[in-house]
Amino acid sequence: MSYGTFWVIVAAVTLVIEIISLGLSSIWFTGGAIVAAVIGYMHGPLWLQVVAFIVVSTLLLFLMRPLAKKKLAVGTEKTNTDSLIGRVEKIIVTVDNNAGTGMLKIGDVEWRAVSVDGSVIPAETLVKIEKIEGTKLFVKREVDI
Repeated sequence: MSYGTFWVIVAAVTLVIEIISLGLSSIWFTGGAIVAAVIGYMHGPLWLQVVAFIVVSTLLLFLMRPLAKKKLAVGTEKTNTDSLIGRVEKIIVTVDNNAGTGMLKIGDVEWRAVSVDGSVIPAETLVKIEKIEGTKLFVKREVDI
């Protein structure tokens, strides 16, 4: 078996591992193995194949993985409550942190609303949901455009 064939087998194995795991963990080694296979089929020395495999795999791992994770959003899925953050909703009961009042309704569910900056926000005002703690939505007044 030639070195080129060995590297093609390495590429195939790392590709299968990636397909099974879907974790962006071994695809980078597939790229390195392909480059090493090309060098092997061109009768390049073994040391050059190994160095090319290591360098290309490392470059792909450190340069492309962050971009791929960001684009594919691997492993991140918003829960129902996380999806509320950033939404703009209307206050149904005046928000006053000192008086302990404040309510907004999302769908059929009423949520306790708390002002992020401590300001009083009158009913019927649009607010942006900043964060959630338990059953409290921390909101700030949405700026009119």
